[in-house]
Amino acid sequence: MRTLAAILIMTTPTIGHAGTQYWEYGDWQVIVEIVDTGQDLRVNCTALTGGDGDPSLRIEVSNGDAGPPNFYPNPTLKDVVIRGYPTQLKEGQHVVFKVDDGTKVSGSVISGSDENGFPWVVAEPNQKDSLRLLKAMQRSNQVSFIVEGKPFCFNASLAGFTASYGKIAEQCEFPTVGIIE
Repeated sequence: MRTLAAILIMTTPTIGHAGTQYWEYGDWQVIVEIVDTGQDLRVNCTALTGGDGDPSLRIEVSNGDAGPPNFYPNPTLKDVVIRGYPTQLKEGQHVVFKVDDGTKVSGSVISGSDENGFPWVVAEPNQKDSLRLLKAMQRSNQVSFIVEGKPFCFNASLAGFTASYGKIAEQCEFPTVGIIE
């Protein structure tokens, strides 16, 4: 009977291999979606804060992406609005990611619409600055997004960022080297 129970336990799929999982760390949430592509299981990991009508600061990676230490995930500010309403940011605007430790990273805005016609914008730093921005986020309490010459400013809490980054690294199987020591 014990042998049968052991075999059943070893061959039963775990929750980590199907569907969607959620975690919360401070002001951050982690969403992990496991998608069967028919050829393999793709694990899509998102760590984010904000939302609920405000933009969200997020990091999105997949287990199929190139990862650290050669390529670090790029933190982005994303805003999605209801069809027919304008986004606060506009395509091509210059944005500054300013972390409360004094680190400043420049980026730009791209825009589009989803399959349902909802407009979105994404402000992202230059890829070469990702590691520097992630390190600053890990040791700080807040990051602000400022559009030069415009009144737009969004502040995002970094409470829970380090744990969220560690969770997406664990779930999407990339090292935390350089960010979490």
